[in-house]
Formats: sequence, C-alpha cells, structure tokens
Amino acid sequence: MENINREMKILIVDDSFAMLRIITKFLNNNAFYNLIQASDGVKALTSVQNETIDLIISDLNMPNMNGLELLKIIKEDHRTKHIPFIMLTVEAIQATMNKAISLNVDSYIVKPVAERLFIDEIVRIVSGNNHSN
Repeated sequence: MENINREMKILIVDDSFAMLRIITKFLNNNAFYNLIQASDGVKALTSVQNETIDLIISDLNMPNMNGLELLKIIKEDHRTKHIPFIMLTVEAIQATMNKAISLNVDSYIVKPVAERLFIDEIVRIVSGNNHSN
C-alpha cells in the first residue's frame, strides 16, 4: 500500500451512527486510526476550521447541511480546497453525481461498498494528492 501516511487525519461525516461505526471499522482494520466524526456538514465545517484534516469522507443526505453543501464550501475555500473529498452515499442518481463532480469531488462511492474497494479508493485518492499545503 505504497507510502500512505497512516497517521493522516480523516474526517468522517454521516448522520447515521451505524454508518459511522462501519466506516470507522473499515479504516481501523486498515491501520487508519486518526479519525474524527461529525454527524452533519455544520459540525464537519467546525472540525475543518479547528483541525488539520487530510481527507473528508462524507454522506450526501444529512440534516442541517448536506454533503453537496459541505463539498461546495470546502472546495471553494482556498484554505481547504486541497483536502481530498470522498462522497459516500446510497444516492446513485446521475444528476447528483454530476453535481458532485462539478463541485470537484475526488470520488463518488455508492453504498454499500466492500471494505477492500473502499480502502483501495482512499489509497488511490490520497496517493494522487501527496502534495502538502
């Protein structure tokens, strides 16, 4: 698995406690332990403002601020636009995928996803974003 920094700080954003547990388990199983959780986009933004985040994994449909709104704010801010952003959602509607792509999402993954494919995608995204800002 190349030279992936296992210490990188990953922000997981999902309003489902069960999904947060599953994603955390996938990451922990693959030696990613530096994790922060948020239950919506508003809480995620607070984390991004207060921490150095290396990767965001976000659900789409959440209360207060959804994943697309969070993605837009992250990618339009020069201080955070470099953070790789993975949308992990059950929503497989092409128009929604296109919207996420237009907002510069780094990956759009439809749930359910197998652990190996999920981790491989994280490695692919992070490997392509090795530059530090």
